[in-house]
Amino acid sequence: MSNLQAKFEAILDDVNQEDGFIITAFEKILDSLFFLIKWGGIPLVLYLFVSISWW
Repeated sequence: MSNLQAKFEAILDDVNQEDGFIITAFEKILDSLFFLIKWGGIPLVLYLFVSISWW
């Protein structure tokens, strides 16, 4: 139980730091997801505009 508590305290300390590992990992994940949404969504919106204009 103390091993689990030590890991939990280490995670809390890491999250409370401004440049902790967990924060930077989530930042990289969110940046890559935003990149995929942005560059995957722009062609979709352009396609929708073109297909609507053909009505």
